[in-house]
Amino acid sequence: MRSFAPNCRIAFSCVAAFLTFCGVSRADESPLDFFESKIRPLLVEHCYECHSADAGEAGGNLRLDSAAATRRGGGRGAAVVPGNLDESMLIHAVGYSEPGMEMPPTGKLPDEQIQLLRDWIKTGAEDPREEATAEPKAASPLDRDPASHWAFVTPLRPTAPQSVNADARDVVDAFFVAAAKQQNLQPESVADRATLIRRLYFDLAGLVPSITETDEFVADKHPLAYDRLVDKLIAAPEFGERFGRHWMDVARYADTVGYNFAGRERRLIGSERFRDWTIAAFAGDMPYDKMIRHQLSGDRTDPDNAQGNLDAMGFLTVGRLFQNKFDLVDDRIDVITRGLLGMTVACARCHDHKFDPIPTADYYSLAGILLSSEQPEDGSSPLMMRDKAEPSDERIMLRGQSGNRGDVAPRQFLTALRKADEPRFDDGSGRAQLADRITASDNPLTYRVMVNRLWTHLIGQSLVQTPSDFGFRTEPPAVPEVLDELATDFAEHKSIKRMVRRIVTTQTYQRQSTASDAAMQQDPENRFAMRGNLRRRDFESQRDSMLQVAGQLQRVTGGEPVDISVAGAPPRRTVYAFIDRQNLPGLFRTFDIASPDAHTPQRHYTTIPQQSLFMLNSPLVMDTVIHAASSPVVSAGDDRQWVEQVFARVLGRVPSEPELQLATDFLAVALSPSGPMPDPRRQWSYGLATIDPRGFIHQWQPFPVFERDRWQASSTYPDPVFGHAQIAAERGHPGGGLGGAVVRRWSAPADGTVTVVGVMGHNSDQGDGVRATFAIGESVHWQEVQKSSHRPYDAMTWPIKQGQSLDLIVDDNGSPSFDSYFWRTQIRFEGHDGRTIESSSVDDFSGPLADDAARVLSRREQFTHLLMISNEFAFVD
Repeated sequence: MRSFAPNCRIAFSCVAAFLTFCGVSRADESPLDFFESKIRPLLVEHCYECHSADAGEAGGNLRLDSAAATRRGGGRGAAVVPGNLDESMLIHAVGYSEPGMEMPPTGKLPDEQIQLLRDWIKTGAEDPREEATAEPKAASPLDRDPASHWAFVTPLRPTAPQSVNADARDVVDAFFVAAAKQQNLQPESVADRATLIRRLYFDLAGLVPSITETDEFVADKHPLAYDRLVDKLIAAPEFGERFGRHWMDVARYADTVGYNFAGRERRLIGSERFRDWTIAAFAGDMPYDKMIRHQLSGDRTDPDNAQGNLDAMGFLTVGRLFQNKFDLVDDRIDVITRGLLGMTVACARCHDHKFDPIPTADYYSLAGILLSSEQPEDGSSPLMMRDKAEPSDERIMLRGQSGNRGDVAPRQFLTALRKADEPRFDDGSGRAQLADRITASDNPLTYRVMVNRLWTHLIGQSLVQTPSDFGFRTEPPAVPEVLDELATDFAEHKSIKRMVRRIVTTQTYQRQSTASDAAMQQDPENRFAMRGNLRRRDFESQRDSMLQVAGQLQRVTGGEPVDISVAGAPPRRTVYAFIDRQNLPGLFRTFDIASPDAHTPQRHYTTIPQQSLFMLNSPLVMDTVIHAASSPVVSAGDDRQWVEQVFARVLGRVPSEPELQLATDFLAVALSPSGPMPDPRRQWSYGLATIDPRGFIHQWQPFPVFERDRWQASSTYPDPVFGHAQIAAERGHPGGGLGGAVVRRWSAPADGTVTVVGVMGHNSDQGDGVRATFAIGESVHWQEVQKSSHRPYDAMTWPIKQGQSLDLIVDDNGSPSFDSYFWRTQIRFEGHDGRTIESSSVDDFSGPLADDAARVLSRREQFTHLLMISNEFAFVD
């Protein structure tokens, strides 16, 4: 394998500065500053919603929004007694030490935040907040007529504008142009054909067109050439993979359950069956109402799984595993209501919704439906649910506390969408009836929400800016007629492919992305769609397109997920990547892939140094570069011919004459004689160690086995001698006793200094934690016990000699139980010979490496690398 070692001084210092900021000491703050910077924000975020003047009666007789109120407390005594932790009920509540008084009810605060509250009270509980005069209680959202909000009114097909622009291909174009003219905005012209084919391949397949496909489309003068290209791409299997991945964001897809409770299997058995069902549903243009019915009530629509539709119920069951059944139900309520209806019903778990007509009873109506369902172990699909033999309604949990129950909430549809005389759900759990109500053609939300999602994926700009929240605070689109026109059409035909085809054949979709400065200033967010939107490739499209131009991309569909973050991973499409919910690889987080912990309304794209570092250094990228540079499609002719062909291969176009000249000049420059830089993965080794009580290594032995993307002591796991000892990319577990410490060892290539920065953590509040140690040679430089905490460490620099190792040691701190940990370390080596090496314990983690010599890329490979990491490749206009 091959690699570079670019100058990353700026990126490294940014990380160090951030971690240093996170570790600012409270000793430097005055009591007042400490309250304002640490305590007030904590109380506002976690307590005010239920325990403030604005919360009305939701917080009972306890308020935490003034000094006097916290000292006055509630029925159980003072919330805060300065200097006295035992008498301060707030500490008992956040510590979950008294049943029935756990606060916040949605989950225990992190230990570091609880410690902040303890420190505040111990040091006198400085609190400048004065008693607020209660304002007159505002009208409840429940008093507002749902029909007064645009999103809760069934859409009607709008009347077309009287004057329609001559080049309009669809009434959607006419609506936008008519609205834009009122804003003195003019539409941009249609983009050129080379741009359009690249745009269509990105949106409909997530790939890039070849130069042959581009040239043929540009040369095709048939009036239906564009429509034929659209039909070809919509009919291709890649369409299902592209839009299937979009839906997996909605469904919070992952291949593991999340935190591994009590030794349960972490793998979410059958997860890939939901992924494959989703891809097939989009590829086969399954009507959207049927998609929803299968996902919510596949046990009714396909009880024997004859068509595989029980696997669709993964929409409910591929979410995170919770020990508390009410947390599990909360996750499923959220994915149903935000994912399908654009309603934030989960906000009503503890109190009536603050803004929308969603009473707490609505939440528990849905909870009753889901609690009357079960996931059988002997079902035809591991993802299926079925009705319990005796379904029942659920009582409202007042303030979200299971021990404080109110009225029964009958199983029925949501208040804002329910007809006055509508009967309760009485068919089993009610899931099938719920699916019927969600998919009804006159439901004002379901088809609006999905059309908005499709529009966002294809146009790059939402009609409704909050795709999973169509509540009272959500403004209508800039041009409401467009959403209503498309929603009524979609509700009638329920065909996703038909709707996608309609959108991409509009003039609006085809407009060029360039515009005048005046237009950019007048409509910076492009709400009136008078130009195209420049978009960056998402992670899946960028990786797949790089493999495609390198000639490596495998088109095998379906099956078990693959770990794409390790060396030697099959070059399959990224939609088939293994998604570890608990240990999501840093690669995915770096490139903004959707979090699998909860429903994702839309991805947010960041620009951070780690993205550039990956593209510059990653062996995965280097492999694609080398394959692309030496592909049989790229001839071995002279430099000028080679440049023309690599441009065609990577960018799908011919280079301009100035580009040709710059490229051939670059290729003519000889490589530096300084020699190769080592592959950063070869600096690392992984093993077991015998340590003394100080943490000093006496004996070291490398792990002999690499399985399931981790190093371990043997193929038997746990090992009879070393127990659960293992090291993975970000995670690990020590074995038991003095011989079971696990070690990540980084070896110095020369004399110099090594600087480390990163974060170490331990997740469980049980056991005695783990001990982490940095050692070089015979010196222990840093050591800390971690238990139920995540702590960044500031940049530390030490001298190191050639051949010495920097050891990252983790031992069991006395007991081998509950010792799973994570450790992320960035290393910067500055050699006395002038070389600089950046290394990451996560990005450079790998299994066994082939025994090939490390080398720098050739000039041709370097130029190919330049094209593959260029903005032209990464962005689509």
